[in-house]
Amino acid sequence: MSDGTLRVEYFCYISRAKIDQLYEQVDPEAAHEITETRSRESAVKGEAVADWGIPHVLKLFKTGASYGRTGRIQREAKIKRTYLGKLERVLVAIAEAEPIPDAGRIGHPSARGSRFFHHEGELGLERPLADRSDTVVTLAGDLTGRPLLLDCSLRNFSEAVGPDGQPHVNSANHRFFTESMRFTMTTVFLLLEATADRVVGTPLFLKLSLPGADTLTAL
Repeated sequence: MSDGTLRVEYFCYISRAKIDQLYEQVDPEAAHEITETRSRESAVKGEAVADWGIPHVLKLFKTGASYGRTGRIQREAKIKRTYLGKLERVLVAIAEAEPIPDAGRIGHPSARGSRFFHHEGELGLERPLADRSDTVVTLAGDLTGRPLLLDCSLRNFSEAVGPDGQPHVNSANHRFFTESMRFTMTTVFLLLEATADRVVGTPLFLKLSLPGADTLTAL
């Protein structure tokens, strides 16, 4: 809300398989560490925007800390709350080991060896969802002149799959899934490939930011 405009924010995507894998590597005392870190560092200001340390990670969960838009009936509500907690612990552990670089630094010597990068910008489907049997979609954005391609499991979007496990396109999300409408999102992604022509990754999460006047869109 840096421009003074009311925004609606929530996590519209969490990669459950990757979070489960990373969570197994997190210290079992991580919940205690997060609490202590929050009280110590939540007031820290002025950290370089290029890298995300623990304070930046914690800010993600201060506003819009829901997996799916609030005020809607949520499928798997308890499971979604569990994954929000796991996501926070995993991100804190990553940032504690090494600050998470901005994706604009991919390829720069200072970010060599980094596996995870953060990015904020407009993302939309690389191509509209035409086959309802698709299980993976690719979001496309721009990264300092190079295409940024993020591969996502469709089932991990908060509103994209119905009770039968099949893609669920409705009036609240069809423009995103079938017309490639772009939205502002924040993400931390695992880097898979970086060449002069493109950057390919797979996100740990996507946090959606919408104008406060948008009362319909739900991904």
